[in-house]
Amino acid sequence: MPNIIALVPMRHHSQRVPGKNYRPLAGKPLFHHIIQTLLSCPEISQVVVDTDSQPVMQGLRDHFPQVTILERPEHLRADTISMNEVLIYDTSQVQADYYFKPIPPIHCSVLQLFPAPSRPS
Repeated sequence: MPNIIALVPMRHHSQRVPGKNYRPLAGKPLFHHIIQTLLSCPEISQVVVDTDSQPVMQGLRDHFPQVTILERPEHLRADTISMNEVLIYDTSQVQADYYFKPIPPIHCSVLQLFPAPSRPS
């Protein structure tokens, strides 16, 4: 079975909806719903969250210790940074055969994967 990693970028602040990732939705923070869905997918080997949010990091440590946390570097936190730049960084930090970047709504029955970038030996 291929090594598939779910990459989940979660910024602390959102330009349109402040604090959206840790705002309550149906009794728990939004990111809990996302992480629980990904962890329930048997095809996903590992869930990795890239974040600069202390509330998200603490929530992951408390409720989802099996999730890998990548603390987003300062140079990737600006509003002008593209998602591609964040994903390039993330794929350089964790090795996989394929990466999955969830786009809500998340359905485990349909995984849109992108292959690992070629790396020099």
